[in-house]
Amino acid sequence: MHITILSSSTRIDRLSHRVALALEKAILERGHTARILDLATYKFPIMEEVLHRHPEPPAGLSDFSEAIRESDALIFLSPEYNGSYTSALKNAVDYLKENEFARKAIGVVSVTSGPMGGMRGAISMQQLVLGVSGFALPQMLLVPQVSQKFDEQGNLLDPAFQSKTDFFLNNFIWLAEAVSEKKKSNRAE
Repeated sequence: MHITILSSSTRIDRLSHRVALALEKAILERGHTARILDLATYKFPIMEEVLHRHPEPPAGLSDFSEAIRESDALIFLSPEYNGSYTSALKNAVDYLKENEFARKAIGVVSVTSGPMGGMRGAISMQQLVLGVSGFALPQMLLVPQVSQKFDEQGNLLDPAFQSKTDFFLNNFIWLAEAVSEKKKSNRAE
């Protein structure tokens, strides 16, 4: 199974990318492939037209779209900004056709430097998943006080948080495999 993590903070000295690195490692350890699509490296301008109608698509957008299409499942990862997720995530998703996310398992991870973990941002991301016809995993991973949970390389600093990460990933991978198997059996019929 190929899982793509959308790391959606574009801020200088961002902390949420630590969680993307940790999830990538954990997915690889479980025997799947993983790729981080780092929206900070793409630098997409504010969307003027969707990719399939854009006369001059921004650099990297076609490759980004292809990476989404090739993914069996996705994780939307964002810090909570003003009770929601990043504008970079919304912008990147809006460039693509809805069917690029359709019928894919999509997990939601929200990150904060404070104690709450970004529940409002996570709920907003789940609404986005439903809006693009993805299958939203009901369990969300909320990462409060991220600098105390993961270091810059994505290594876990707080062993007590491991169980939350494992719970999220075990449920996410179960859903992703179930959805992927159903898609394969529908193609075979």
